[in-house]
Amino acid sequence: AALSLFKSEQVAVKFPMEQSCCGLPVQMMGEIEAAEQVAVQNVLALDLDAVDYVVTLCASCASHLKKAYPELLKNRASLALKARNLAEKIIPFSSFCNDVLKVKSDKFTPGGPKTTYHAPCHLCRGLGVREAPHTLFKEAGLDFVQADEEETCCGFGGTYSAKFPSISAEILSRKLDDARRTGAKRLITECPGCILQLRGGAARKHMDLMVSHIAEALNEQLIKKGS
Repeated sequence: AALSLFKSEQVAVKFPMEQSCCGLPVQMMGEIEAAEQVAVQNVLALDLDAVDYVVTLCASCASHLKKAYPELLKNRASLALKARNLAEKIIPFSSFCNDVLKVKSDKFTPGGPKTTYHAPCHLCRGLGVREAPHTLFKEAGLDFVQADEEETCCGFGGTYSAKFPSISAEILSRKLDDARRTGAKRLITECPGCILQLRGGAARKHMDLMVSHIAEALNEQLIKKGS
């Protein structure tokens, strides 16, 4: 979905196959050495001189790459500068589309189901990105209604949902009830972990609620050539 939108904006995309997971899950488990090894792999895999931005579709990845990598690699003389350069080029999907590409309404067909939004913790609080998704919803012509608890955590939190399932379930239930009150048929977010949590919870509650990544929602509204 993201590549489809990038193609419409004539964005040249590179995807180094040597890259791996950002390493946030292992760092959150206290495996700092493993997190450092993953950081080394990714910094070496990404040719920063050949790109203007490094876009990620996961807010948690963006926050970790931007904030943790310079700290993890600060004592590795050959990689510390690369880690800082990577941090400067990291940008989450919604910020890239809104702030860099400045996508406009003439690229989209308005309409679709009533939509609400869950702001991932690492996006709104970790990176301070709040306005970009809202602007994109408007430009894409989505029938958007803001939830009262848009920025409340969904309860996933990586391994938190596995370690504290009962608490996670209560947080999730509150989040889904909040979405239900908007009358929305689609819930958009920008974090694969949040999608897993919200989509699974909606299914268990037998809710008529489609959970989508913002890239998927924008791609659905995109005017395709020849259509």
